[in-house]
Amino acid sequence: MKLFRILAICSFMLCTLAGIQHAQAQPAQTQVEYSSAPATTEVEMADTLRQDGKIYVVVIVLLTILAGLIIYLIMLDRKVSKLEKQFKE
Repeated sequence: MKLFRILAICSFMLCTLAGIQHAQAQPAQTQVEYSSAPATTEVEMADTLRQDGKIYVVVIVLLTILAGLIIYLIMLDRKVSKLEKQFKE
């Protein structure tokens, strides 16, 4: 039960961070324009990775790491629960 609370909190934090990053990614409407620096809103690295198809590799690696962490937490929670039961007896 504790693990589900931890996973719920982690998923809430991930959603919150994703929302914050999405809000920051949108260009701000400012009245001050800089003549020396061109206004670029596109990220070259992301476009390059998308064009080459390597963005999928990045996503798969991140999902693999996340899945490994979740599996590790589940296994650890089971071990701790088993030890708690042994300690109470």
